[in-house]
Amino acid sequence: MFSFAATPLGHLFFGLSVLVFVSLALVKNPQRDILLHTLLFASLGMIFYAADLVTLFVGWEIMGWSAFFLIARRADRTTLQKYIVFNLTAAFTLLGAIVLIYAGCGSVAYAQIDFADINAPQTSVITILILITVFIKSGVIPFHYWVVDAYSRSGDLFSAILSAIISKAGIFLFILVFFRLITVPHLPAYLFTIVAWLGVITSIIATFKAIDEDEAKRLLAYSSIAQVGYIVTILSVVGSLSLEAALYHTVIHTLVKLLLFVNVAAIIHVTGQGAFSRLGGLMNRYVLNFILLVIGIIALAGIPLLGGFNSKFLLYTSLLEAHRGLLLTAVMFSSASAFLYCYKLVYGIYLGQPTQGEASAYPRIPVSFYIPQLLGAAILVTLGIVPGAIIPFFNTIVQSLGFAPIAPLGIFELGDAFAAFNGGMIWTAFGGIFVLILLLFLLLRNRSVPPRDPLDISYCGEVPQPEVNLHYGYGMGRELSRIGGIGRILSAHARTLWDRVEAVAGDSSILIRRLYTLTAQNTAWLLIAFFTILLYVEVH
Repeated sequence: MFSFAATPLGHLFFGLSVLVFVSLALVKNPQRDILLHTLLFASLGMIFYAADLVTLFVGWEIMGWSAFFLIARRADRTTLQKYIVFNLTAAFTLLGAIVLIYAGCGSVAYAQIDFADINAPQTSVITILILITVFIKSGVIPFHYWVVDAYSRSGDLFSAILSAIISKAGIFLFILVFFRLITVPHLPAYLFTIVAWLGVITSIIATFKAIDEDEAKRLLAYSSIAQVGYIVTILSVVGSLSLEAALYHTVIHTLVKLLLFVNVAAIIHVTGQGAFSRLGGLMNRYVLNFILLVIGIIALAGIPLLGGFNSKFLLYTSLLEAHRGLLLTAVMFSSASAFLYCYKLVYGIYLGQPTQGEASAYPRIPVSFYIPQLLGAAILVTLGIVPGAIIPFFNTIVQSLGFAPIAPLGIFELGDAFAAFNGGMIWTAFGGIFVLILLLFLLLRNRSVPPRDPLDISYCGEVPQPEVNLHYGYGMGRELSRIGGIGRILSAHARTLWDRVEAVAGDSSILIRRLYTLTAQNTAWLLIAFFTILLYVEVH
């Protein structure tokens, strides 16, 4: 009934799933539902190792419903309704695409699907249905309406699974369909350009939405949407280097979101607070957690030294080689702006003005919360030193999908003929500079004069009133609303669009219900009119 096949692409996505699930299983969580987590993990195996579309669809449905029941442990009714509506839509569009593929090819097995047997209009419909499925699962705007609430209101540790793994199911489907089943010659030339711009617009909007958030988990949810938008964008620039950039960023995003969501979960566990306006000043209390968060945001921002720089480097160079200058500018603008919410995340929790009493009153973070973070941080640091170590594995994936691999430059180097860098040399230079700055600090530390009042900002030109919150993470993002274009982004909501859709659907349902509850006499007249119209059309 079900058929499976081991592929390099499946190995990558399932390997990331194993990494996330095993590391989170080591965190002490008395509310963990082992049965549902096992079912979810098995469904991911079905998706990533399926050899036909029916097996993939069954795994897709099991993944969706097991995730729903896990989200339902904590989420409210509205969040669950959004999840059901959007994910059922994704399931129906995927099923519709599978039916059309079977009608055109006579098979659902990957090896027997040939889109040369399917006409162009039918291929276009299949493409649109698959893209809707991918956009919903990955949170491409405006299909992201369910994502932020689901991530922020589910269990604190399960949010890491949603962001790190389940969002990648859409990316896997994108690669499977458009790089293996439907090849580029069978698609309109403009299609990938439209998808690329949808991805980068998603990244820009989600980035500024994240800057404006007060809750840490909602900030990370928008951050996840933005990062997946990069992956969608670079996949749409079809080529060997862009595919490897997308695979690399998939790995980095998984590691970073595992680290950051567990880091925030640890803070919520010990403080009971997840909003920046109720946190702050925790650095001295939780030094290791602070250091791990800094590692995570450095990787997320794509700053050199860590693996996040590697994937951003490949992303930029692939856009340059494809002569997509305007797209590259938009991506770089979004990536640079992301530093603002990265800084807000570290400042709002660990630095700044304490808002809820003394940090020393909070208990210690359980050791088990550090395991996933240390694992993610160790891999990010390792990839920063040896950025080319993973390229040979990516080459096997690229070759299996029919693309030419990029030439590896060695484990310490990453790039191609256009541009390259050496991770080992960057770390060596950074180490030397760090030692010099440390020596300078040790020599001058006795001459520094501590401020009399850390909260006194009167010399900045204003004297704050007692009701003004001086916590930088609390108000950061609000001042951006005064900037024209950014202000419109922050004030715009997908809720307006989906409220209108809901109103139309509600009115339609009322009409259908009234037709369904007609009296026998009225029903008879309606049927007579219907068949009269059909007869007229047939005669003429």
